[in-house]
Amino acid sequence: MKAIQKIINETLVTFGILTAIFAILTFFIGDEASGVSSLFESGKLAIPVKSVFQFFILSFMTALLKNLMYSNYMIKRISRVFRQIILFVLCFILLVIMILVCGWFTRDSKLPWLLTALAFVLSFSCTIIITTLLEKKDDEKMNDALEKFK
Repeated sequence: MKAIQKIINETLVTFGILTAIFAILTFFIGDEASGVSSLFESGKLAIPVKSVFQFFILSFMTALLKNLMYSNYMIKRISRVFRQIILFVLCFILLVIMILVCGWFTRDSKLPWLLTALAFVLSFSCTIIITTLLEKKDDEKMNDALEKFK
């Protein structure tokens, strides 16, 4: 039950952040991008409802991948760095699949692919840095508590 709650929480947080980012992008570049991407087909007036559901699916699938890679089974068998690399690759593949299946932009449009890859690498790198720092901080707290207990 705890794992399901964790997946739901992570899905909703990712979905909220993703939706907020696209709301801002829609406001600033929606009209210019309306002919390039189905995400901006309504211009700067709105995010299409179908895109909102697609964002939710992407958020859910990402949460599943993350929970799989950070499960006890994987933690015991794969180093943290290697798990993060695998997660990065799997999430990027998932993103590419979503782009192709949902038709967010065409295969031959180089600029959207480049910007998507750049945004993904930057956001994923920031996430890895933040989670690594938080994990180290939590490890230090646990080690301090363990020392006090001894």
